Amino acid sequence: MTKVEREIYDQIEELPKVLEFSRSFAMNDLENILRSSDIVYFVGCGSSYYLALAASRYFTLRTGIESKALPGGEVAFESPENIGQRDMRRAAVLISRSGESSEVLRAGERFQERGIRTVGITLESSSSLAKMCDESVVVPLSEESIVMTKSFTSMLLTLEIMVDRLVSRSLGVYEKLLDGLESTVGTFREWVKRWNMELSDLYVFLGTGVYEGIARESALKLEEMSLSKVEAYSTYEYRHGPKALMEKGVAAVVYTSGSEEERRLCEELETFGAKVLTIGCEGSHIFVGNNVPQDAFLRVIFGQILALDTALRKGVDVERPRNLTKVVKLAD
Repeated sequence: MTKVEREIYDQIEELPKVLEFSRSFAMNDLENILRSSDIVYFVGCGSSYYLALAASRYFTLRTGIESKALPGGEVAFESPENIGQRDMRRAAVLISRSGESSEVLRAGERFQERGIRTVGITLESSSSLAKMCDESVVVPLSEESIVMTKSFTSMLLTLEIMVDRLVSRSLGVYEKLLDGLESTVGTFREWVKRWNMELSDLYVFLGTGVYEGIARESALKLEEMSLSKVEAYSTYEYRHGPKALMEKGVAAVVYTSGSEEERRLCEELETFGAKVLTIGCEGSHIFVGNNVPQDAFLRVIFGQILALDTALRKGVDVERPRNLTKVVKLAD
């Protein structure tokens, strides 16, 4: 078993531990930093950016506070175009598995220059990110692989619970989701084997709201691990041009919210010859939860398993993804 495969399936044991950590870690000044802001920026790179996208949507959904997800490079190198100069109460959540991603650290410096308080989310307590931020949450988890799998789900779960704690929301739904985790992962695995028997020429991932970040992360996993041709979009944006490439041989994964409009879109894609698989609420091919955005951290595991299975079928070495390193650092 490869490290990547082990770390994907480790989540069955690891995520309940993350739940226990997330429901009890010290909030310290987090509530003051985040609840008192007019806008909160969520910043990451690569997988951490897609994590930021999902977390920012969840944050706004629960708190009603405006948020904005940004790639680290957009703040590090183009901050005047992305961070306004208005006199507002602002905060930033900086996300990095290693806590050493150069663009995230430079983004933190740009925020500090503007007097914007920062919260770091990382796995490394001694990292530069943990040291530089006003407050940091260090998730008690280790991950060896270059590609992010259990670190993504664990940090997203932590952020979701942190948001729910900010608004005094019950955490019971996470207990229910994790009680069925082994069964859900088994279902994902069965569907991947059944659905992916013939490798597709192109994979498309769609999701809206909180699930857009999950769709984009799933696409990235398939791209990194199996070197497949992949696209990802906000669900309804797919109608506006990209569907020109839809044809027989294309596989479409839709992380659905259960709307009638999504159902009609899926039917339309099938008329073009696409293999469509819906994941989410009741009525989906794969049931995860009844339209509760808290399950975002769980849905992404399907994309991880699909990426692993596709890579193994293609004979791609998932331990050494092409052109990638675990930590991206820029030259000084």
